[in-house]
Amino acid sequence: MLRASTFLVAFLTGTAAMAQSNSSVPVDSARYTLFKPTPRDQLRKLHPDRPGITQSAYTINPGHFQLETNLMRLRKGREDGGPRHRELLLNHAVLKMGVTERMDVQVKVESYSVEKEWPDDAAGPERHTGFGDVSVRVKRNLFGDDSGNWALAVSGYVTLPTGAAVGRGGLEGGLSIPVEYKIGEGTGLSMQVQGDIENDRETNSHYFALQPAATINHDFTKFLGSYAEVMSHWNAHTGRWRHLLNLGPEFTLSENVQFDMGAGIPLNAQTDREFFIGFTYRR
Repeated sequence: MLRASTFLVAFLTGTAAMAQSNSSVPVDSARYTLFKPTPRDQLRKLHPDRPGITQSAYTINPGHFQLETNLMRLRKGREDGGPRHRELLLNHAVLKMGVTERMDVQVKVESYSVEKEWPDDAAGPERHTGFGDVSVRVKRNLFGDDSGNWALAVSGYVTLPTGAAVGRGGLEGGLSIPVEYKIGEGTGLSMQVQGDIENDRETNSHYFALQPAATINHDFTKFLGSYAEVMSHWNAHTGRWRHLLNLGPEFTLSENVQFDMGAGIPLNAQTDREFFIGFTYRR
């Protein structure tokens, strides 16, 4: 108990020191607004949330928007020896708008999905297609948006069950805490803890889920970079963990355009394999 108390005091003291360090450069949060956009030559470096689930701790400058989309994401697998399944996600996009110097709002639209499940190897698949759910998220940076090696944010979302056969089938929501650390020039570490209230479509019941994740990014040149993300998912409904390793390159085409691709490699039998291609555009 003494060791745990000592660790907690040290953690809180370190967090306070980081906040003070990152706040050493004053930021006039009322200088620019949604209706008085940040000049383009003062925009922050592009920090997309994609392609994994680890969110950036940085927000969009006020008066600007950012589009992040999965042009294509393919998932396939078989859980616990059950039916094979496959999902094809097309243009699942997030539109972000900077509202204040440290806050942005986001709308995620699951434009089109194709889901297939094979009840057994001999039977043909059950197929569902269509428009999915819509999510609304608000992210608030606590410190480090414009200065310092550390950045911390809080992000909350609500998912509306607008989808039919391919939606979640019920209202969902969650809260995440992303943190970033600049290891060195062109190298960064992002970490996140996210708690969700998810819906089970078959039983129409809700349960708690936990999603920790960590990503390391490295820029080899101004054009080429790479990322590696380890993410996990646990929920109280099944009581099982799923672990995934995301790997791939990132291509910075300009200060406002980034293209990415990669693969999700399952680290245990309960996890689906993934392949994806996407891009980010800021205006």
